[in-house]
Amino acid sequence: MVHIGSSDYYAQVRTRLVGCDLILFEGVRTFSGRLLTLSYRLVVKRKRLKLVTQAELRLKGLAPRLVCADVSSAEFEENWARVPLHMRLTLAVLAPISGAYRYLTASRESLGRHISTEDVRSRGDLEGREAAPELHGALQDSRDAKLTAAIEAVLAERDPPANSGVIYGAAHMSSVTDLLMSKYGFRVVHAEWLTVFDYADV
Repeated sequence: MVHIGSSDYYAQVRTRLVGCDLILFEGVRTFSGRLLTLSYRLVVKRKRLKLVTQAELRLKGLAPRLVCADVSSAEFEENWARVPLHMRLTLAVLAPISGAYRYLTASRESLGRHISTEDVRSRGDLEGREAAPELHGALQDSRDAKLTAAIEAVLAERDPPANSGVIYGAAHMSSVTDLLMSKYGFRVVHAEWLTVFDYADV
């Protein structure tokens, strides 16, 4: 999942979720979390971009089972408190500034360059993790652990759901594929590409 896209993209995702028996989804409702997400929530207010956030999915009522596979608000705040104070203050200031700057200057092309992700972590990712392990722990590692634990709980059920959907940020998917392919022997047999947004469609 990506956090901003076209309405058509989220409509296509939602259509696929309609056939799911179970949906595992992300979401942390804390002040710190809302502050950090200003970096992209402000961007969609620029009407000329014609983009929306993933709230467009409207998950409520989609599946018989909706499971929040994310850390609780208390867990997030506890992990966030471990991040060095100077880093928390820097991010608290930069997130809204970044959102405002993108609101004023961003094009679909510039946004597209920053939402790509790879299964294999780059050298820059690894160096960033080494430089700020507490930050990565709060924003990614702890949430990866919660998601993979939820997936394992589903796989351990006597009668697991036939079709499951996972609505979680793309950066977390390497942990999911590692789990499913390395530990459980899953293999990719089919894939479909969806266009998040078209550069020309403005």
